[in-house]
Amino acid sequence: MGDRKSTHAVVVGIDGSPAACNAAVWAAREAADRNLPLHLVYVMHSAGDPADPPDAQAAASSALSQARRAVQDSTGVRAEIESVHGNPLATLIDRSHSAAMVAVGSVGVAHTCHRAGSTAAALAGSAGCPVAVIRSPDTHRDGGAIVAEVDASPDNRTVLGWAMAEAKLRHAPLRMVTSDEQVRRRLQDWAQRHPDLPIESITAGDVADYLAGCLTEEAESVQLFVSGTRDRRSLGWAGGTCGCSVLTVGGAPR
Repeated sequence: MGDRKSTHAVVVGIDGSPAACNAAVWAAREAADRNLPLHLVYVMHSAGDPADPPDAQAAASSALSQARRAVQDSTGVRAEIESVHGNPLATLIDRSHSAAMVAVGSVGVAHTCHRAGSTAAALAGSAGCPVAVIRSPDTHRDGGAIVAEVDASPDNRTVLGWAMAEAKLRHAPLRMVTSDEQVRRRLQDWAQRHPDLPIESITAGDVADYLAGCLTEEAESVQLFVSGTRDRRSLGWAGGTCGCSVLTVGGAPR
C-alpha cells in the first residue's frame, strides 16, 4: 500500500548521489507549479543487509538532508523527508500508485543499484503515475526544447498534455515529432490555438531514427523528452540510452 505521505505528492527517490539531488530540484519545480507536496524518500534494505552501508540510517539522514538543502537553496520549496526499509524499486513502484509523479536520478534508483538503466526502465514501465528520469549533471538546460513523439496511440492525448505543461512551466519551445502527415496538420491547427507557446511540428519518415539522433547526438539541445509508456523503445530511453531527461506518461507498455 502507498504511504499516505506520498498521496498526491511528487515523490523523489534519494540515494545520496548528485543525480538524485538534481532530480529533487527538478521535481520541486513540478510540485510548486502544481501546488503539490514534495516528498523525498530514501529506501534502505532490511537491517543488517550487506548491500547497505555500515551505518545505513546515518547515510540516509545525510543524503536526505543534502537533497532537502539543495531544493531549499534552488527553489525555496519545503520538502518532506522519509527513510524506510524495503526494496528500493518495489517501494517506489508502490508509492507511485498514490503519487502524482515519481522522479529519480539517471545514475540509479537506489544507492545499491548496479543496473541503474534497467531499474529506471522497470520503474517507468510499472509505475502507476508519470516517472521522470533526470540526467546528471545538467538537468535544466535553459533554452533546450521539450520533445514529444506524437502518434495515434491511446495515450497520445496524455503525452501532448504533459509535454505542453512542461514547455509552459520551463518556458521552453515544444517540438512534436510524428510520421503521419495528417497528424502533423492537426498539430499545426492545435499550435495556432496556443500562440503563447513556441511549437514546432516535424514529420519524420522514420521517427525512431530521428529521435535516436535527436535524443543522443543532439541531446544538448533537448531539455526533456516526453513519451508514453506503451512503446518499449521509450522505456529503453528512460533506462539510459537517451542523453537527456525523460518523462514517461500513459498506459502500460505493450
